[in-house]
Amino acid sequence: MNKHWVLGLAMLVLLSACQRSTQLAVRAVSDGESEEMMGRAQLEIKLVPYDRDSIFETLAREAPEPEPQPPQDLLDLRDSVSTAQERWREAEASWNDLRSELQSLSERMQRMNRATTEYAQAYRRFDDLDSQLRRLDRDKQRYFDQFTELQSAYTTRADSFSAVLAAWEDIAFESYAEIADSLLEAVGAELYDTTDAEGWVSYQAPRGRWWIHTRFELPFEELYWNVPYQSTGGADTVILNSSNAQLRPIF
Repeated sequence: MNKHWVLGLAMLVLLSACQRSTQLAVRAVSDGESEEMMGRAQLEIKLVPYDRDSIFETLAREAPEPEPQPPQDLLDLRDSVSTAQERWREAEASWNDLRSELQSLSERMQRMNRATTEYAQAYRRFDDLDSQLRRLDRDKQRYFDQFTELQSAYTTRADSFSAVLAAWEDIAFESYAEIADSLLEAVGAELYDTTDAEGWVSYQAPRGRWWIHTRFELPFEELYWNVPYQSTGGADTVILNSSNAQLRPIF
């Protein structure tokens, strides 16, 4: 058989396969204050050929007991922790800014003539900034202590609720893996990859219905993606950000 004909046939088969799939590029990005999007690196993103959420929703409805809900006082405590953390971080940022100003003034004063009015004014300014820095340092430590105390109390309460929720999930979602395996046998394997430094992954996605799934954990919540996608061939790009994510509490 002519080897050039065999090579040509192989290329034709490969080209046909590519036309039946989509060269899909997916990028996970964070929402920042700047216009430039920052990629989320080392994030595993799956391309799943079924809707995992619909399975969980069905199993939850059929569970012998309703899903446990976090008590309101636990949610209030979580909000208090978040507020205390923000207060501490703001105080720490102010302390750092004031310390930098104080250091800069100290360096300028070293180059001044101590007998001048300029030096006397700078010295009074230095003394005032030093007093402010000491007050901020006390505030920063107090806010930090309040934050850590609230965080410890929240962690203890959240762990107790997590144990209750996990026990319910063990029963309610016991058959999830079996259902998912059956679906994969019927419709094909899932695809997965880990994002690079710029937040990109790429797939050769066969034509059909897919769901793009991943999650990113925050201090008390998570960004959860289960984005439906229709592969129609050619090339395509999907961006994962807060606008197409669900914000879910975590305990």
